[in-house]
Amino acid sequence: MVDQPAGPRRTRAAGHPRARQSFLLVAGVLALVLASGSAFSIATIRHVESNVTKLDTGRGCHRNCLPDVTPLCLKDICDFLILGSDSRADLSKQEQQSFGTTTQSAGQRSDTIILVRVDPIHDHTTVLSIPRDLRVNVPGHGLGKINTAFDHGPNVIVKAVKQLTGLPINHYIQLNFDGFQGLVNAMGGVPICVNKPMEDTLAGLHLPHAGCYNMHGAQALAFVRARHILGDVIPDFSRIARQQQFIRAVIQKAESAGEVVHLPALIKAIQRNLVVDKPLNLYALQDLSRRLANLGQQSIDFRVVPSTPVTIGGVDYLQLAQPDASQLFDRIRRNQPLGRLGKVSTSTALSPANIIVRVLDANSGGKAAAVASFLQRAGFIVLPLQTAPPGLTKTEILARPGTYDAGQVVASYTSSNLPIVRDQAHTTGSDVTLVIGPDFKGIEGT
Repeated sequence: MVDQPAGPRRTRAAGHPRARQSFLLVAGVLALVLASGSAFSIATIRHVESNVTKLDTGRGCHRNCLPDVTPLCLKDICDFLILGSDSRADLSKQEQQSFGTTTQSAGQRSDTIILVRVDPIHDHTTVLSIPRDLRVNVPGHGLGKINTAFDHGPNVIVKAVKQLTGLPINHYIQLNFDGFQGLVNAMGGVPICVNKPMEDTLAGLHLPHAGCYNMHGAQALAFVRARHILGDVIPDFSRIARQQQFIRAVIQKAESAGEVVHLPALIKAIQRNLVVDKPLNLYALQDLSRRLANLGQQSIDFRVVPSTPVTIGGVDYLQLAQPDASQLFDRIRRNQPLGRLGKVSTSTALSPANIIVRVLDANSGGKAAAVASFLQRAGFIVLPLQTAPPGLTKTEILARPGTYDAGQVVASYTSSNLPIVRDQAHTTGSDVTLVIGPDFKGIEGT
């Protein structure tokens, strides 16, 4: 699979370093936070805020409130806890049967738990996924899976995440099943490309071939909930990788021209299904989003809490992998570079959302532009298309030292027969450089 060296700076790659009933509600919220702020007028924001459920904060609040949330940080580094509630209360009977009724799913769980650190000072946003099966101390309730903390009230999950990561929680955002589907539908669907057929009858996912799909509400929900797809070794990790991929696709769609057309439906989906802390001012959030939207995809960094599978008392959990987990939390707190920490999960391929690809056109006759568009819809970070320099004339994948696994992922989306070559000369600023020549056979399903 690897070509012989073609020059002094190109060497043969030295082997392969390594290759939950859930859903993703954070996608629409991230689109709101990171990309779509310019679409909202002051009057619109006031209307939305008057219909959104808001929870009190501060030590003096009682019952269903958030005493452990520390708000008012929008002009500085800010940490958002974003939860996907598995509440099915607003679904139709048919949808409840498809996703599991509230009777079948006792209590309310936070099936998706994501901590987003927005750092406008350093022009950087970290999106940290917390596996729902992670074994933690649930404050006041002993050891258990972190997603059960939400069953004891929103502030318990806030305390659990603060205790786990050592990070403050400045703002709280919660959406449900119906909200996710409504947001995706309000955007006119989300284009996304996959590298293999995907079937999960329990999640309701049916993608019969590799290639591209414009996913609407139910299909998108199935994609980000699926945990029984052939080839997944650790379902939670594979699902998080797909969720990261989907978030990239949502942000790209939200950044595209014309999204204002869907604004009324987007607002309806938000105000019916959104719960936030009372101090979260959507107008200030819009101002921040305008600045963040100009930073580009490379400013958004996806990570997952380092953890490994373990069985305790007959129950399957994930437990923190040390020292990586502590180092990751510490670097996020200190706003330091994260390196590879939390980028790759055990026995799980690197998510396209974490791979920067440059496509070089080696007289491909238009094929390179099509490949770049495909990879962007697949959730990769794709740099602007460039002309290949002299000496690069055939189709191949060039990977920087230490990024062979990223090259393998790119190969799985383009052609498993493409050679992967270690190269430093043509991979500056990217993890992988993909050269497309006239010999490229095309991508399956496109």
